[in-house]
Amino acid sequence: MAKKKPLLKAEDKEESVYPEFITRWLGLAGIFIAVSLFLFTQDSAQIKITLFHIAAISAASFWIASLIKVRANIFTVRNFTLLFPFLLYFGYVFISFFFHPYMTARTPALLMFAMCGILFLIAAFNFNFKRAEEFFGYVLIAAWAVSVYGAVQILNIYVLPGIDVLKWTDFFGKRIFSTIANPNFLADFCLFCFFIALGRFLYSRKMSLAVLMALLVVNIIFTLSKGAWLALASGVFLFGAIYLNFFSEKYKSHRLKYNLLLSAVLLAAVLAVGVFTAKRMQSVNFRLSTWRSALEMTEENPVFGMGKGSFQFIYTAYKRPEIFYMEGIHNGETQHAENYPLEQSTELGLLGLGLFLLVLFWQLEGSWRKLKELANSPKTRREGLILLSCLGAAGVIYIHNMVDVSIYFVSTAYFLALFCGILFALNFGPLEIKRPLPEEAPAGAGKLFKWCYLLFAVCAAIILCLLFRDFYEMSSPALQGKIRYFIIYWLFFISGSLYTAWLFLSTAFESKRISVLAIYAAALGLIYISFFPLRADFYTAAGAGLAARKNASAPLYYNKAIKLNPFAVGLNQFSGIVFQNLGSREKKNLPYAGDPENGLYNDYERALRAYKRSLSLIPNDTMIHYNLGALYHDMAKYEVQKGNNDKAEHYYKLSEKSLKKSLLLDPTYDNAYYQLANIALEHNDYRRAANWVSLYIEGPEEVSNPLYIAKHRNDAVAQNHLRGIKAAGGI
Repeated sequence: MAKKKPLLKAEDKEESVYPEFITRWLGLAGIFIAVSLFLFTQDSAQIKITLFHIAAISAASFWIASLIKVRANIFTVRNFTLLFPFLLYFGYVFISFFFHPYMTARTPALLMFAMCGILFLIAAFNFNFKRAEEFFGYVLIAAWAVSVYGAVQILNIYVLPGIDVLKWTDFFGKRIFSTIANPNFLADFCLFCFFIALGRFLYSRKMSLAVLMALLVVNIIFTLSKGAWLALASGVFLFGAIYLNFFSEKYKSHRLKYNLLLSAVLLAAVLAVGVFTAKRMQSVNFRLSTWRSALEMTEENPVFGMGKGSFQFIYTAYKRPEIFYMEGIHNGETQHAENYPLEQSTELGLLGLGLFLLVLFWQLEGSWRKLKELANSPKTRREGLILLSCLGAAGVIYIHNMVDVSIYFVSTAYFLALFCGILFALNFGPLEIKRPLPEEAPAGAGKLFKWCYLLFAVCAAIILCLLFRDFYEMSSPALQGKIRYFIIYWLFFISGSLYTAWLFLSTAFESKRISVLAIYAAALGLIYISFFPLRADFYTAAGAGLAARKNASAPLYYNKAIKLNPFAVGLNQFSGIVFQNLGSREKKNLPYAGDPENGLYNDYERALRAYKRSLSLIPNDTMIHYNLGALYHDMAKYEVQKGNNDKAEHYYKLSEKSLKKSLLLDPTYDNAYYQLANIALEHNDYRRAANWVSLYIEGPEEVSNPLYIAKHRNDAVAQNHLRGIKAAGGI
């Protein structure tokens, strides 16, 4: 029998299995995610999602390669025991995903969850206090960059108009958003950065950190995010209570006094937020209405929920009419429940929520035990404050997301995943990594490895060239004549790309293992694919610009976007709208428009195909039903002109059916009522036409708010339309 090879824990050896550069990589990626914007895509923050995927894929491949290099074993009883609640939760989310509808539309949510899980495991297995402190240093660099630009926006809005060279500061009115692209998301970012800075300040006493904290608080205030203000007060209260009662011997004899002071500060903050909120209740009413709908969704499938990522696609069927008045739009803006635990119960059921709370309890219990241990000795005070700052950062995110959705955006999700992993590692110690003794490690693969490495290097160069080509296509039209932006964008892209390529090539060569080359080759392929949604967003923006000018080539760009990102289910509707507006009756085959081979189609048929494809993916979208009804109406009128009355009547009925479905989902939409009234008029049925307009003027039965009802009753367009119908019909 072969002798069993001795195994040692990684932490017992001088040389760690974990490559130290991964901490630097994760930190730099966090900075890039925080500060990056790409203004030439439909969503200027799409680049953040791309960088998030690249960071997770690269870090995972680096870590897996490091394990393969030394044949390390992470599948131990201790690891399984400590990770059991997390594995149970992750496993439930992934397995349940495949037992619910709308999988195509929900896939991006699952991918983000998977990436967060990868980041959590990397941190949980490898971080210690030293690495956590190093990573937090990168977080603070990002905090400086974001908060300084936030201050520039404040000056631009209130003091020195025009100081912001990007000319977009007033996009959210008086609310700032810095490089995070949304006021609430900025507030969330500043919140967790504040507690990282606070923890470091308490053991380093650097005044620069005090300045940074003040700057972060100013940014939070000027986001005008009341939930963030309350989260800050709550977080400071909890952080201060733990610090004063565990770490501060100086104030030991005055603990009661300071605890009362903290309570008073929290109470004052609650009252201040309440007074400010009373002046603008719409955000409160918006959340209350959303929460009621979310609870109704949970009641539909209380045990298992509706599947990860399902909320935004099912919510429209439960959406209360008053939400449409608050949002001022009819295209399904609400994507999340504005309450993280509630959305967990909606998507994952009470079982999923229970597993999430088990994970939360596991972390909190571990942190409490570890904090008490570290607070007992002055020698471990620094480590205790590092742990407390990480707990504060993760905790304030969850507190804020009791009334917010920032947790689903990458500028929060990326850092939260790592904070949770770091917290786990600090609570329980880095997880067990066993490896063979050095003298028994394999020597390498010789000439075969060199040839494989050369092939890998060639593949990496090809992928790099393809990325340069794609980036040039996306940026060059908009950068012509803009030297400053040209330099910034290309420095950003070239530095990031070359650094990533160098890490892959250098660590692959050092490994001397063909299996590592295979892992890296797969990772580079995934990185290239991760750029597809960004390119799709660019083509979407280009298509929208051409569509606004009724350019016949607009569908070409939408079709490219759909091929690159089939999970962006709204693109099919955009394509349908373009074809409907073009309205060419000439039948021909346009491959770039997605026409099947050996078939002739006109623009109406292409629009119909696009709308039906959209409804097959997201059947509860009110605007798709409305647009489909409007398309059938156009097709009916065209058949009337041709004298095909039977065919026209068929399309009229389909139009009415789709428009009525639209009104079931959104009973506030005036154009749907007008379309139905016009169909009645085209049948010379003036009473039915007047009835449809009257229904709009009366307002939905479910709405009782007099301000919303007044919008219908005082609608001059509707009143004039009704008078015209009655006059024409002699009613």
